[in-house]
Amino acid sequence: MSTDMPPAIRRKVMVIGLDGLTLKLLLPLVAAGQLPTFARLLREGAHGVLRSVTNMTTGPTWASFATGCEPVRHAVLHDFHHRHDSYELLPTTGRDRRMPSFWEVASEAGRTAIVLNVPHSYPARPLRGVLLAGVDAPSELAPGFDYPPGSFRALRRSTGDYIIDCGLASYMQAGRLSEGVAAVERETEGRTRAAEYFLARLDWDLLVVVYSLPDVWQHYRWAALHAAPDRAGRELIYDGYRTMDRHLARLLRHLPPDGLAVICSDHGFGPLCGTRDQLNNWLASQGLLHYQSGAWRGTRAHLSRALLNAARRRVSFRLRQQALAALPPLRRTVETRLRVGGIDWAQTQAYAALDHQELWINVRGRQPTGCVDPDDYEQLCKQLAVALLEWCDEQGRPYINAVHTQPYADAAADDYLPPDLLLEWNPAAAQPNLHPLISGDHDPEGALIIAGPGVRPQRLADRSLLDIAPLALYGLGVPIPGSIQGRIPEDLC
Repeated sequence: MSTDMPPAIRRKVMVIGLDGLTLKLLLPLVAAGQLPTFARLLREGAHGVLRSVTNMTTGPTWASFATGCEPVRHAVLHDFHHRHDSYELLPTTGRDRRMPSFWEVASEAGRTAIVLNVPHSYPARPLRGVLLAGVDAPSELAPGFDYPPGSFRALRRSTGDYIIDCGLASYMQAGRLSEGVAAVERETEGRTRAAEYFLARLDWDLLVVVYSLPDVWQHYRWAALHAAPDRAGRELIYDGYRTMDRHLARLLRHLPPDGLAVICSDHGFGPLCGTRDQLNNWLASQGLLHYQSGAWRGTRAHLSRALLNAARRRVSFRLRQQALAALPPLRRTVETRLRVGGIDWAQTQAYAALDHQELWINVRGRQPTGCVDPDDYEQLCKQLAVALLEWCDEQGRPYINAVHTQPYADAAADDYLPPDLLLEWNPAAAQPNLHPLISGDHDPEGALIIAGPGVRPQRLADRSLLDIAPLALYGLGVPIPGSIQGRIPEDLC
């Protein structure tokens, strides 16, 4: 559908993002009668698969959700980014997003927006309404966390605690599951209370709110869905869906009968297919990556783990978060050391710096200690792509389904170095116990539910995450900018 179509009738719109929501679990739970709010939305509205972007980490997915653009256009390629002139890794924030969000477009058109916890929205940009930034904010008390300034303090005085990130990883690493469960509940409740607080006080047109559920429990307990004895693990995931069903009901009470509800996820979920360490170890086995001497590397790794464990036991997650935010150089050093510490750069031709989806070639003259001649760059990329596609498990199943060379060649990359190869892993070859705690990971098939006047109940053809921005603007009666790459489902207009 053309983006210059006449705007729809103006109505209130709620866009509710549920991180990691997947129809694989949602539809069976609805069929079992466990999710009454979702059941009503599915009965009255349209639903289908919402396909994610290729790199399904938090930064690019939610930035694509916000802008209706591919990562190559909005320039948020990961939660961290690689420097051109060093191996240092820097946190990515909303400052790095090059395209406007749909709520900014709506605000310029005179609509009042409430925006809560969308990742990579820090620092809060001015808009007509209120915005509390997402997980890229250093802390709730950081300058620029809220717009207008003072909104967060007023909220906290009225409703109590509000948490950007409850720090579940720290609880799980420390073996404090019950405290982790309580922290997730506290974070989720705070998010809904904040929405209710602002919905009651503003003459609003648009609500955009993102929840961490069900993503967090799916990461830690996905294997429990396929392991009969682990009923407790399965129930943690299922209870995340039941919790969100209750919170959805609370939010939807504020949506008038002629309003539009859009429930979506940034990606789906499946088994953990690979890790950064696994990929770097494979590169080492191919002679393409070298580590520093074993004794020094082992001593440093042991010391780093000991210091981290001591910090987790003695310092709360929120205090650690605020301390790192107050000392940006320390944060950069910690992240870089954790992800690429111990690599012998002078002998390394290729490496995974951030996760198991991206690889960099260590090019002479581009990276500080590059050892690959620029003339050999393209040939090495081709050879590496062939070798990755031939990498198989013991049953002969390929670990990698596809390799994209120079995936962000057209990105405006003045201050960061895009990856040279982007990998699509094969879920069928996922190995158990790749990570001591994590068993689930993002997959491309997210979920979309649309309900409101004029939306007939149906199973939609697969849609794109990029379609959320134009759909929200269409519902608000705001013209859709030509820069948006997403499209509105034809049978909804």
